[in-house]
Amino acid sequence: MVNPGSFGPSRKAFLVSQKPAYSAGVLGGYAADALALIQRKYLKRFPIELPHDEEPTEEWLASVNNDEPDPDQLPPDIESLGEENYVAAMEVLERRQKLLAFRKAVSAILVSMLVCPEGLSSKSNVGLRIST
Repeated sequence: MVNPGSFGPSRKAFLVSQKPAYSAGVLGGYAADALALIQRKYLKRFPIELPHDEEPTEEWLASVNNDEPDPDQLPPDIESLGEENYVAAMEVLERRQKLLAFRKAVSAILVSMLVCPEGLSSKSNVGLRIST
């Protein structure tokens, strides 16, 4: 039996819905900016803390506001946490940053695979060529 993977249907539906925006970016020469906007919207809907095998609720997805600024991620304060809690908080922050970098890389690959028409792949500055 084929492994169904852990990537839920709402994630694929979202990425496929971004096809016009990404295609316009590729044709207009701003594919990297279009990809950054798609990633921002994606991470608003599917936060880093949400595992890939867990789907967000319909209420959560309906509450997403793309125009709302992203909250600043402040580093932990050693003075208010104490040394032991500070070290633990820094480890959590570093794991989150690594996961964010990984998911952005995966997102770039998935967007290219799901929304980039064959004729546009060579114009994309994402760096992937997909042959079907």
